[in-house]
Amino acid sequence: MKKQWRISSRRPPPKAMITIFGYVLLLLFMPSSSQTRGLSSQQSTNNEVVGLLAFKKSSVQSDPNNLLANWFPNSATPCSWSGISCSLDSHVTTLNLTNAGLIGTLNLYNLTGALPSLNHLYLQGNSFSASDLSASSSCVLESLDLSSNNISDPLPRKSFFESCNHLSYVNLSHNSIPGGSLRFSPSLLQLDLSRNTISDSTWLAYSLSTCQNLNLLNFSDNKLAGKLAVTPLSCNSLSVLDLSYNLLSGEIPPNFVADSPSLKYLDLSHNNFSANFSSLDFGHYCNLTWLSLSQNRLSGIGFPLSLRNCVLLQTLNLSRNELQLKIPGTFLGSFTNLRQLSLAHNLFYGDIPLELGQTCGTLQEMDLSANKLTGGLPLTFASCSSMQSLNLGSNLLSGNFLTTVVSNLQSLIYLYVPFNNITGTVPLSLANCTQLQVLDLSSNGFTGDVPAKLCSSSNPTALQKLLLADNYLSGKVPSELGSCKNLRSIDLSFNSLNGPIPLEVWTLPNLLDLVMWANNLTGEIPEGICVNGGNLETLILNNNLITGTIPRSIGNCTNMIWVSLSSNRLTGEIPAGIGNLVNLAVLQMGNNSLTGKVPPEIGNCRSLIWLDLNSNNLSGPLPPELADHAGLVVPGIVSGKQFAFVRNEGGTSCRGAGDWLNFRGSGQKGWKIFLWFTLVLQQEFILA
Repeated sequence: MKKQWRISSRRPPPKAMITIFGYVLLLLFMPSSSQTRGLSSQQSTNNEVVGLLAFKKSSVQSDPNNLLANWFPNSATPCSWSGISCSLDSHVTTLNLTNAGLIGTLNLYNLTGALPSLNHLYLQGNSFSASDLSASSSCVLESLDLSSNNISDPLPRKSFFESCNHLSYVNLSHNSIPGGSLRFSPSLLQLDLSRNTISDSTWLAYSLSTCQNLNLLNFSDNKLAGKLAVTPLSCNSLSVLDLSYNLLSGEIPPNFVADSPSLKYLDLSHNNFSANFSSLDFGHYCNLTWLSLSQNRLSGIGFPLSLRNCVLLQTLNLSRNELQLKIPGTFLGSFTNLRQLSLAHNLFYGDIPLELGQTCGTLQEMDLSANKLTGGLPLTFASCSSMQSLNLGSNLLSGNFLTTVVSNLQSLIYLYVPFNNITGTVPLSLANCTQLQVLDLSSNGFTGDVPAKLCSSSNPTALQKLLLADNYLSGKVPSELGSCKNLRSIDLSFNSLNGPIPLEVWTLPNLLDLVMWANNLTGEIPEGICVNGGNLETLILNNNLITGTIPRSIGNCTNMIWVSLSSNRLTGEIPAGIGNLVNLAVLQMGNNSLTGKVPPEIGNCRSLIWLDLNSNNLSGPLPPELADHAGLVVPGIVSGKQFAFVRNEGGTSCRGAGDWLNFRGSGQKGWKIFLWFTLVLQQEFILA
C-alpha cells in the first residue's frame, strides 16, 4: 500500500513570508532613480513645450514668414523647432528669432518662467512691444537682445536687470524706451541702450558709477541732457563708451579719459560740450584707438600734450568745433597708426604741414574741409599709399598738387576739392587713380576742356561721380565719357560748354543724374532716352540753347524725380507720357516755345510739388486733374493761397477761364493741394 502525501491548503503562511514577498514585489515594480530623473526631465520638457506654445499664442500676433509653423502642440520636445537650441538633456537654452518679422507683445516674465534653463534670448529685428519686462526669479539669462523692436514703455522698477543675476550682455538699442528704473548686477559686461528716447541723466550717472566689470556702455542717440558730472572711476574694464548724439553740455571733466585707462573707443560727438580742448587730460597710459569729439563747441588754440600718449590712436575726429590754430604737423605725425583724421569745419589756418605726410603710411581717410587752409598739399603726401578718401573742400588752396601729389595716390576712391582757388586745366594724370569713384572739383578756377581720357576702353576706371560744376571749362562735352560705364552722376553746370550732349553720354547704362544747366549747349534731346527703362532720376538742362521737341520716350524714365528744361528753345507739345513719372516732384519747362494743351496726364504725377510752365505758347484750360491728383504744396511759398494763375507769353494774360483759376473742389477739400506754377511772380502773374 502506497503512502499518500497530503498538503493542507488551509494552513496560513507565516507573517514573515508575507513581508518578504511584499518587499520583493515592491523592488520589482519600483522605478529606479534614473527612471525618476527621466520622468522629471520629461515633465519639465513638456512644460517647456507648453510654455513656448503659450508664447506663440499670446505674444505673437503675426508670423508673416511662418517661422513658427513647425511648433507643433503634439511634440515631445521643442528641440527641433525653428529658433530653438537645447542642452544635452533636452532643455531649451537658446531662443533665437532674429529678424523673423514677428509682430506681437512680449511678456518676458512668463517666457523666462516657462523656460528655466534659458540662457540666451535673441528677438532683435522684430516688431515686439512689451507688456512686462520683469523676469522670473528663476531667470538664468546670460544674454538678451531685444534691439530693433517697438518697445516704448519705461523699464519697471523690478525689471529683468535685477532678476537675472547672470546677465552679461544686454542690447535694447533701436527702440523707444523713455527711461524708467535701471539697476544691474556686477555680472553685466555689455550694455547697449543706443537709439532710444532716454532723457533721465541718472541712468548715465548710475552706469558710470556702477560699472566694475562693464567693457561696453552705449547711450548714443538718446535725449540725455545736462553736464557730464561723473567720471568712470570704477570702470576699470570699460573699453567702449559711446555717448554721441545726445544733448550733453558744459565742460568735459578734464580727467574723464585719464580715469579710464582701459578705454579704447570714446565717442562724445554730436553733443553741446564747450570745453577747452587743450585742458583735457588723456593720462600717462592712454590706450585709445578711437576718439571722436566732433560736432561740439570745443575751443582752444592748442592740442593737449597728454594726447601724445595715445600712441595706438587709429581714428581722431575733431570736426565741427571751434578750434582755431595751425595744424600741429609734428604732433599729429607722431600717430604712426592713424587711419582716419578729420579736422573739418573748424578754424584751422595756414599751410597743410608736410610732417603730417611723412608718417602717413597707414592713413586711409583725411578730411580737412571747411577751414581756412592755404597753399597746397605737400609732396610728402605722395607717399600716402593707403589713402582712400581725401577731402580738402572749402578752403583757400591753390597750386598744382593734383598733378604732383594726388595723381600718385593709387588707392584713392573719393577726392573732394570743391570751393578752392585751384586754377589751370583738370589734370589728365587723375586717370592714373583707377580706383577713383568720386571726383569733385566744383567751384574752382579750372579752364580748358573737360578731360576726355578720364575713362577709356583701354584704361577703365571705377568713376561714378564726375562733378566739375562752377568753373571756366569750355569746349564740347567729350563723347569719351561714354567709356565711364559706372558713371552715375555728371554735373558740368555753370561752365561755358557748347555743342550737343553726345549720345554716348545719354546712353550711359547706370546714369542717375545728368546736370548741365547754365552752359551754351545746343542740339536736341534724343528720342531714345530711357528706351530700355533707364535709371535717370535727375535731368537738369535749363538755361542752355537746346532745340527740338521733348521726346516722347521721356515717359519711359519712370524713376525720374526732377526734370528742369526751362529757358531753352524747345518747341512742340508736352508729351502725355510724363504722366508715367509717378515719382516726379519738380517739372520745369518755362520760358520755351511749347504749344498745345497742358496734358491732363500730368495729374498722375502724384508726387509733383512744383510745376513751371511759365512763358510758353500753351492754350486751353488748365486740366482739373492737376488739382485732383498732384502732390502737396511746398511749405512756406505763399502762405494761405488757394489759387494758381498761369501766364503764357504768346497769348493773352490767362488761357484759363477768367483772371483767377480756382482748382475744382479746392473749397470743399479744405485746399489740401497746391502747385506752384511759376518761378517768377509778377504783377500780372498772381497767386491769390
